[in-house]
Amino acid sequence: MKYTNVYNLDQIIVTALTHDEYSAGGADYSMTTLLKAPQQVILKNENEGALVQDVSDLFFSRMGTWTHEGLEKANRDNDDIICEQRHTITIDGVTISGATDVYDRVKHEVVDYKTTSYYAVKDALAYGKVKLDWEQQTNGYAYMWRRNGYAVRGIKVIAILRDWSRAMSFRNKDYPKTPIVSLEIPLWSEKEQHDFIFDRVRVHEQARKEYLITGETPECTDEERWKIPDKWALMTEGKKRALKLYNTESEAFQNIGDNEYVEFREGKANKCENYCPANQFCSQFLGK
Repeated sequence: MKYTNVYNLDQIIVTALTHDEYSAGGADYSMTTLLKAPQQVILKNENEGALVQDVSDLFFSRMGTWTHEGLEKANRDNDDIICEQRHTITIDGVTISGATDVYDRVKHEVVDYKTTSYYAVKDALAYGKVKLDWEQQTNGYAYMWRRNGYAVRGIKVIAILRDWSRAMSFRNKDYPKTPIVSLEIPLWSEKEQHDFIFDRVRVHEQARKEYLITGETPECTDEERWKIPDKWALMTEGKKRALKLYNTESEAFQNIGDNEYVEFREGKANKCENYCPANQFCSQFLGK
C-alpha cells in the first residue's frame, strides 16, 4: 500500500495513522475477510503494492484501533474477562482466525467493540435490528470460542458513537443519552455458525481457484456494493425537483402527464466509490 498526504497533515499524525500492527496470525482468512466480497479480497491481495490511499482516509479506522487498545489496557487485570484473544480454526482444510475483544468468563458472553456512527445503530435502537455483518462476524467469533472449549451464552456489541451529539440527546427522546450503546446480538446455534462459515469459505475458495485458472474475478453483488436502487424520476418541464420517484421505467411512464418527462437516476454503489481500496483495479467499477 502506498500512502499520499494530500492535505499535508503533520508528520506525527501521518506516522500514527500509517502505523499498523494487525496480523491475521498466518491464517488463510480472518473472520472479517470472509465477510467481504471475494472480488475485493482477490484484487486487494493481487495489487497490494500498487494500491494508493490518502492517510486522511485512515483516521476513523485507526481511531477504532486506539479505542480498542485503551479498553484492553484498562481491563488487563480483570480476571473475569479475557481480552483480545485470537483463535484459529480449520474448516474444510482452510484456516480462519479471529480476534475477539472480550470474553466474559462469568456471563459466558462474547463482547465486540465497534467505533461507529449513530446511523449504524439507529435501527437496532428503534427496532432491535442490528447490522447483519455485525451479527455474522460476532457469531463467527462465538463459534471459535465454542470450538476451543468455551461455553457461549450470549453476544454483545458495545458501540462507541464517534458522531454522538449531546444536543440531539436533549431534543430527540429516541436518541441515545450517551455515546456508548450496548446491543444484544442474536446468538445462533453452533450448527448455524458452522454452516455460515463453511459457506463463506466455499465462496472465497471457489473464487480464488477460478482466478488462478482464468484471471477473472466474480462480480460483486448489489448488496456487496451497497448499491442504492436505480430510480426513474417523473419530472415537469422547467423544474429541477422530481414529482415522484419510481422503481421501474414502465411505472414512471404509466403516470406521465402533459409537459412531463421521465429521467433515469442511476443508484450509486457507495462501497465501490468510497470504501473499496481496490476499486482502481476493478473492471466492474471502472466499467460502470
